[in-house]
Amino acid sequence: MRKIVLFIMTFSILSAYDFGKIPEIRAKDITFGKPMMIMVGKTNCVWCESMAPQLKEIKEEYPNTIIYYMNSDKEPMWAIKHHILELPVQIFYNSRGEEIGRHTGYINKNDILELLKKSGVLRR
Repeated sequence: MRKIVLFIMTFSILSAYDFGKIPEIRAKDITFGKPMMIMVGKTNCVWCESMAPQLKEIKEEYPNTIIYYMNSDKEPMWAIKHHILELPVQIFYNSRGEEIGRHTGYINKNDILELLKKSGVLRR
């Protein structure tokens, strides 16, 4: 039984989503000053996992766009404070740290690009 638990834990760590150059951020490390998007997800979320390659592509195409990934399993109090009820959630902030937009659920690459443009987060 112990070996099975160890295997599952190891597999979960190794199968973390590949967001490429999008860093995972902790609540205490969020600083504002430029517009940004925080993608909120969690471990073992099918929709979060399916968005990872699309966000990775966006970050490669637009390297100056500030996008972070936050795992709500690691930051449950932040998620509660920000009224995260479903996942994934993409939250858009202006440079003053004010939430200016939010999308809940899966979203495809083209639609997320539109939201990034509309919110002023998208940068070449």
